[in-house]
Amino acid sequence: MYRFGGYLLDRRKLSTDIRKVYDVVVIGGGHAGTEACAAAARMGARTLLVTHKKETIGEMSCNPSFGGIGKGHLVREVDALDGVCGRCCDVSGVQYKVLNRRRGPAVWGPRAQIDRSLYKEAVQKELFKIPNLEVMCQPVEDLIINQNDIYANSNSNVRCDGVILQDGSRIESKCVVITTGTFLRGQINIGLDIRPAGRIGDEPAIGLAKSLEALEFRMSRLRTGTPPRIKSSSINFKVLEAHYGDNPPVPFSFMNDSVLLKPSEQLPCHLTYTGEAVNKIVHETLHCNRHVTEEVTGPRYCPSIESKILRFGNKPHQIWLEPEGFNSDITYPNGISCTMPEEHQIRLVRTIHGLENAEIVRPGYGVSYDFIDPRELYQTLETKKIANLFLAGQINGTTGYEEAAGQGILAGANAAAKCLNREPLTASRTEGYIGVLIDDLTTLGTSEPYRMFTSRAEFRLILRPDNADLRLTEKGYKIGLVSNERFNKMTSVRSKLQEGISLLKSISKPSNEWRVLLKRPVSKSSVMKSAFDMIAIPSDGISCDDLANILPEPLGWLRDHPHVADRIKIEALYEHAIGEQAKEVEEVRKDEQLKIPVNIDYFEKSLSLSNEEREKLTMIQPQTIAAASRIQGVTPSTIVRLLRFVKQTHSLNSDVNHVNHVV
Repeated sequence: MYRFGGYLLDRRKLSTDIRKVYDVVVIGGGHAGTEACAAAARMGARTLLVTHKKETIGEMSCNPSFGGIGKGHLVREVDALDGVCGRCCDVSGVQYKVLNRRRGPAVWGPRAQIDRSLYKEAVQKELFKIPNLEVMCQPVEDLIINQNDIYANSNSNVRCDGVILQDGSRIESKCVVITTGTFLRGQINIGLDIRPAGRIGDEPAIGLAKSLEALEFRMSRLRTGTPPRIKSSSINFKVLEAHYGDNPPVPFSFMNDSVLLKPSEQLPCHLTYTGEAVNKIVHETLHCNRHVTEEVTGPRYCPSIESKILRFGNKPHQIWLEPEGFNSDITYPNGISCTMPEEHQIRLVRTIHGLENAEIVRPGYGVSYDFIDPRELYQTLETKKIANLFLAGQINGTTGYEEAAGQGILAGANAAAKCLNREPLTASRTEGYIGVLIDDLTTLGTSEPYRMFTSRAEFRLILRPDNADLRLTEKGYKIGLVSNERFNKMTSVRSKLQEGISLLKSISKPSNEWRVLLKRPVSKSSVMKSAFDMIAIPSDGISCDDLANILPEPLGWLRDHPHVADRIKIEALYEHAIGEQAKEVEEVRKDEQLKIPVNIDYFEKSLSLSNEEREKLTMIQPQTIAAASRIQGVTPSTIVRLLRFVKQTHSLNSDVNHVNHVV
């Protein structure tokens, strides 16, 4: 017998006599799985998380960090939907830093260096206290698949009704979410050595991969890698460039005004570089490095050191030496992921400045694994082929904790929504980076591990890390995903923002009068400007605090709400640009509201489609006109015909509904 979050489970009994029917079963306890099961349970669905080991729930398998440029936006959005990763980062960080501050706030990248043990402990603490959530430690071998008539909200007559465990036990459920990460027929590579594993020390999911293959999903292989771990006490940090965190540290979660860690307690990271000797060793060992020479596609934006040297020649490459925790003697050398034999990894590491006497605790290795073409999914992350089956994380071709978490919370929420007969949770490209991620995957697919960047978003001035709560929290609250506490905090912040902006706009003076009061150089001409206009001038660097100092009676209250004041400043900086972009955003949103019927026949003569267009539209099955317009090879004239067809269908359906209502 053992206890998880208030639930007493008898493993022997569960493995032989499982009669309870769950609403949602989530397979996998990584970053997608933890967000998925937490989301489903928060919504009130009876949820079961099935994973290999209790102790690896919330494991950070690769780098000890969260966030960054683009990725930090995703963490903030997951948090805005009441996800767990942001709050867990705020209590487990060893260093916090906002990247890209030289650019505008829209592309700032909140990032945290994380203590692996503290993060995993925090995630497990969060999960095990959630009502409606149970945990079982067993490998899943197969899915329970049934066939019948076309199911509700689906174009499929095949349905997933649960899972079959390795010991043959059947667990019935209304929906299943698969979040297997790199475990789906996973193999790890060191040199020429290949062994089956999802990550080092953990068995792969072979049976489940075969089951998905038998269901005729379009599947392929991807690969990723991890660097050797180095004993910290063997590194000469004195000769290396130290980099420190922000003071004060900026939290990820909108529920926190500060992180648990004191600014003075943050640990530094250190920077070093590769040299000619590293290049030489890479070229000398290519013949004994299968992972680099095989044809399976690896990550473009986080490549191995071998790939970087083969692609960019003799250019030196940065290596960030990142601490893995307060009580850990292990350093993560970010930038030298490699898969050459261990003895050559030792040679390579010891040619690097500061690492001449380094001891490798664990060699770097590569992982190759199965993934499913994400164009097999609706934007809810339910599969088109099998009703009630959802996929999230690296199984959809992505890489990174943050991308996995964003998919996990969406898949878990939509699985629960389907069970509970609620509206699904979707995010468009105009609403969030999660929406950009999902739209890119489900519309365009991917042939390499997909990573989020701010450049992928067309409307990044609107999709900022500071306003994720205003964009998404109410949306999550309406379907029961977000707590009352978080929703009330968001509405309070929104009210203060509106009050502050309205007040600043109501106070106007000649610009030179403002400049004199604020001790700024006067200009040749003076025009009437509001206080809001003044903080919108980037070159003057005027803050709400500056205004409160010269106008303490109306604006002094802003000093008591520094986070609100900072957000008002950002709103002022972008108000004009956002206003200019509003028309474009509205046009995209209109196209996104034009839903393409799931039963559309792309061979309909009136559509006059080319064979290529029929093939692509039939395979991808875009759900909206906006999604169809982003498919390569679909012409603008085709979009016009599709638009006309959708409007005619909508008009006919409206007429039928009106007649039925009258009758």
